[in-house]
Amino acid sequence: MRLVRGWGLWSLPPAARRYVIIFELVTLIAVTFAFVTSPAATAADWRAGGVLVGAGMVHLWLTRRTEETRRDRGPGPHMDTSVVWFLPAMVLLPAWMAVLALMLLRVQLYPVARRPLFRYTFGTAGILVAALGSYAVVRVAGVTVDTAIGPRDVLVLTLAGLAYFVLNALSIAGVIALSAPQPTWTTVIGSRRDNALAALTVCLGVLAALAIANAWLAPLFLVPLLCAMDWGALQIENLRGDARTDHKTQLLNSRGWHEQAGRELARAKRQRGTTLAVAVLDLDYFKQVNDTWGHPAGDAVLRAVGAVLRESVRQGDVVGRFGGEEFVLLFPDTDLDAAAMVAERIRLGVAAMSVAATDKRGQPVVIANRTTSIGVAAATGDDADLETLLQRADAAVYEAKNGGRDQVRKAEPPTAEVVA
Repeated sequence: MRLVRGWGLWSLPPAARRYVIIFELVTLIAVTFAFVTSPAATAADWRAGGVLVGAGMVHLWLTRRTEETRRDRGPGPHMDTSVVWFLPAMVLLPAWMAVLALMLLRVQLYPVARRPLFRYTFGTAGILVAALGSYAVVRVAGVTVDTAIGPRDVLVLTLAGLAYFVLNALSIAGVIALSAPQPTWTTVIGSRRDNALAALTVCLGVLAALAIANAWLAPLFLVPLLCAMDWGALQIENLRGDARTDHKTQLLNSRGWHEQAGRELARAKRQRGTTLAVAVLDLDYFKQVNDTWGHPAGDAVLRAVGAVLRESVRQGDVVGRFGGEEFVLLFPDTDLDAAAMVAERIRLGVAAMSVAATDKRGQPVVIANRTTSIGVAAATGDDADLETLLQRADAAVYEAKNGGRDQVRKAEPPTAEVVA
């Protein structure tokens, strides 16, 4: 019972939790019905199933790095490119065999996904329902591998792909809409580019099904195409990452920091009672560095500060540069005192820096003895507001500046205004 109580499922809001449980029960019933009613496998089914699973596993193994990178970026639902193997399975194989093939591929993908088990299980349930929906479209229309492919069959397979796309999107959108504190179209159904990638993948699945209906070895030729598609998707994600990165320090820029910090704040609001903290760091007398040695020297100092921040924070902390000499950090699951300790470690790290640079005449210089003023603020997830936290931490920075600089100041918790 203790293990069950520890499942991440219980961190969801009650409505989202009920949705997940009911959806998975419905999926279990649908899968059981498919196993009971679908015909036995023939020798041709086993050959085709082996080729499909083998080609799918090769595809997932070759693209595992790009898949990890894509899954680490951006809010909203993740579009799974392995769907390209599910549609041919539903056309070519009995339902029970297609479900087993799908499950084998999902098991291989789990270490790459790096998601809580309850989330991955629900995602798999959504894929199963979508796949069985496309199977129903194909079987009701009477399209099988033994029939000649004509215009009507192409239309049916296209409708099957559309059914998969819609059913999978709706299943994921439901739980996101019920669990997100302030759901948006992007977080619920994904961005336009995400859905374009999903639509492209479904189209490839339809093309694969058409090819398989005439030659079951066709999946072998799809593997290089799919690897190229994943590489192209990664390049799109890299461009997105560039738009969220400060190029001088390789930390997040303001846009990237606000997006990632917003996700952490939403998580804290879902897990009631969770505390998070924000720190604002401002380098003391940074303008003197630029005026004395030039802007390239100032850039070298900024890069060194970025390195100190990366070395001083924990995995999961959100670090960014807002511009100029101002840096911002968000500490999930951290109270005010713990955040102040990290800020003090950062202050000491900046003071210990020895930065090799060049001056305005190109002569080598070593810049040392730099100081920084840091303000820290914290709040529980229930009461936290990102902009309010930033304002309180920024006010604490000014207190540190007015108090002599080179210090950490903690923002006092806000007090309710008393109206006489």
